[in-house]
Parts: sequence; C-alpha cells; structure tokens
Amino acid sequence: MPQPSIRPDVVVLLTDVDTSRRTPDHLYRHDGSPFTAAELDLLHTCTPAEIDAANAQRQLQDDWKREDHEMHKALVNLFTKYVDQLPDGTLCRSSDIYDLMTDQDYAECERLAEAIKARDPFGCSTEHGQG
Repeated sequence: MPQPSIRPDVVVLLTDVDTSRRTPDHLYRHDGSPFTAAELDLLHTCTPAEIDAANAQRQLQDDWKREDHEMHKALVNLFTKYVDQLPDGTLCRSSDIYDLMTDQDYAECERLAEAIKARDPFGCSTEHGQG
C-alpha cells in the first residue's frame, strides 16, 4: 500500500489554526484572521499523516519559544543580579553593570546575548512583542 504524501501547504495551515478560538462556523488563525473558504476546504481534506506532521511542527515551535524565553530570562536575571550593587543615585547603564560583573558572568552574558541575536538577527521578536 503506498504511503500517503504530506502536503506542506496543508501542514502550514494546520499549524496556524488557533485552537483556543472556536466557533461553530469558522476557524481562525493565531493572528485572529479567519481562514478563507478555499483554505477551509483544503483543511477538510487533511490526512492523519498531515495532522501528525502539523503536531510535530507545533511541538518544535513550542520548544523553540520555550528555549528563547529561558535565554531571555537568564540574561535579564544575570544583568539584574548586579543592579543592586550600583551606588545610590547612579543611572543604570549597561557599561556600569558590565564593570561590576565577574569575568565568568560577563562571558555568560556575552554568550546569551549572541545566542539570542543569532536566533533573531533583526530584532523582530522584541520589536513586535513576540517571543
């Protein structure tokens, strides 16, 4: 029996379905826009293999977001660890924070900043409130 092929366009549509927003007559994307009639017709033809592929893709996306959030949180925690060490009345400038950091913390700060930048080189997630 031949293996059913997985249609990438159907998988993309399936990963974009907002499962938290359900109405009896329509499906919506994560951005809140409704699917077109043609897209709904295509979704009605999805196979179990395409559903499995979409679920796997969503899991990868969720893992990516979780890792990204953990890196941002670690960087903020590392930076704020030194804020209380600034003299009273001092403006909180990154250069002053870096001067207080141990070599190990500074290296970790640089590593995290580079990893975050590599994942989002144009700063899209921070500009658009995502991430």
